[in-house]
Amino acid sequence: MTHRATDLPRVGFQVWSQSTTWPELARTARDIERLGFNSLWSNDHFFPPAGAGADSAEGLDGPVLEGWMTLAGFASETSSIPLGVMVSGAGYRNPGLLVKMATALDHISGGRMSLGLGAGWHERDHRAFGFELPPIRQRLDRLDEQAAAVRALRDGDEVTTSGRWVCMERARNDPAPLGPLPLMIGGSGERRTLRIVARDADAWNGEGDVATFAHKSGVLDGHCAAIGRDPAAIRRTVGLPPPHLRATQAEAIASLSSILEHNGYSPAEAATMAADDPFADTLDAALPRLAAYKAAGADEVMFDWPAPFDTETLERLSAVLVAHPQGNGWARA
Repeated sequence: MTHRATDLPRVGFQVWSQSTTWPELARTARDIERLGFNSLWSNDHFFPPAGAGADSAEGLDGPVLEGWMTLAGFASETSSIPLGVMVSGAGYRNPGLLVKMATALDHISGGRMSLGLGAGWHERDHRAFGFELPPIRQRLDRLDEQAAAVRALRDGDEVTTSGRWVCMERARNDPAPLGPLPLMIGGSGERRTLRIVARDADAWNGEGDVATFAHKSGVLDGHCAAIGRDPAAIRRTVGLPPPHLRATQAEAIASLSSILEHNGYSPAEAATMAADDPFADTLDAALPRLAAYKAAGADEVMFDWPAPFDTETLERLSAVLVAHPQGNGWARA
């Protein structure tokens, strides 16, 4: 079946800053922009996260470049592609400082920034550097307070608050962002996280297979309805595993497995993760899976992108996505 670009979601990349070098990160940032993809993201980890496919709950060992400084480098290497951190952990990012950092980078980049925020989950990132990682209920309380403060500062309000997790006294964000600086919240918890998304976010980054994403998106619609907000005001995005496109599925799986091993996974873990990845396949097989997310309401998918960075996959995927114009496309609600 032939898929037109308009049948497919926009495509962005969350570039892993682990087990690589700055010259390689800069090169793939330039490639992602040159080939017409929609957005470019760093990630916010201090140690390589293990993910569901790994044995170690503590995560993997290996070098990692800090996400916000990496993003500043991306801004200097590119000229038009929207940028962000996917997503900043509430446990080790002061919300007022985070807004000021994002605003400065928004000016530096010519108004291309998004501000991503999540509750945080990776224990080693927190414990190793002395940040508190409370139980999930308290992490969501913290996200609730932080999202409200970030939204208010971003919108130009003067903020005074004395909460359990956020304390500010007449805080202002001056100068204002140059661009819209949309607030993206990552996470899919139905009772708390999606309610916070409905209240404060310009965009939501979810996860899961197509059916899971569609269900969570429907829950978000319900939270919007409960507070009288138009569900269409929130862009729907979804995080997906790395694409790896080759002439055959077997070739794609073997090649992706090698990349995952480079990132610290054992051969068995890497092979399992690659075999389970629906986008480690041929282009013809991958496109209907992408189209299914668009049909489920995803405006954009955010692919993980580990090193060594695979230009062949970028070129194969780009060839069918050129109909989507670049640009933020964000609107504040």
